Amino acid sequence: MNDARAPKKPLLVLDFDGTVCIGDAPVWAYAEAVIASILDDASGSSVDLDAPLRARLGAFLDGEPGSPAYIDGYAAVAALAAGHASEELLQRAYRTSRRALADGTVAVSAPDGLAAFLNALGERVERVLVTNAPLDGVQETLSAIGLADSIDRIVTDAGKPAGWATALPELLAGRLPAELLSVGDIWGNDLEQPLAAGCVTALIDRFGHRAGPAHLTASDFPGLYDGIRAWSADPVGFAEAHRPTASSTLTA
Repeated sequence: MNDARAPKKPLLVLDFDGTVCIGDAPVWAYAEAVIASILDDASGSSVDLDAPLRARLGAFLDGEPGSPAYIDGYAAVAALAAGHASEELLQRAYRTSRRALADGTVAVSAPDGLAAFLNALGERVERVLVTNAPLDGVQETLSAIGLADSIDRIVTDAGKPAGWATALPELLAGRLPAELLSVGDIWGNDLEQPLAAGCVTALIDRFGHRAGPAHLTASDFPGLYDGIRAWSADPVGFAEAHRPTASSTLTA
């Protein structure tokens, strides 16, 4: 019989795109949908967007020196299409790209060793996926990349960062702030609010933007594994022994 008074497991909170689901194909699918929608809406007028957008997006994703510091590929597409695409068009294109993800026509993968890493943590922590993405595509993708059995709970349409105002109190109920570790690749969306609430944070800084402070920082998820293991063994002790490392602010 379960004891309702038993302590709750610490929470490992995971972002989806760029964190447990990696690969640039979803961004390119979004870019293709944006370009197609702009050309359709142009009603025959000339729009010199296709080649420049592809070239600049490719340069950003490849980390070429001098590329603007967008927060991620989706933000890059939206910025590069500015002046040609309305917010409604961008949302429509995003939904199109997510349907392609759900259909399995977009190539993605999990970070090396992530399933085994999460499975090893399963007895000590609760593994929760918290994403702004809609449900359409998330479950299918987790199955395709071998993580369906490595996640305990899924929260979609989270509306981060504003959505943390509701999500954090619910997630932290019965837990100390240090017993929640949030992992993500966009500091302002995934880490800023949990950090302010006293939670532990881990930043995947693929592009080296140093967008904000975090307890753990690495260029990819596997680089965070050892630190997350240490936190899972003693969340409060880890939080007391590790202070967020200050970083510079993302300027573009």
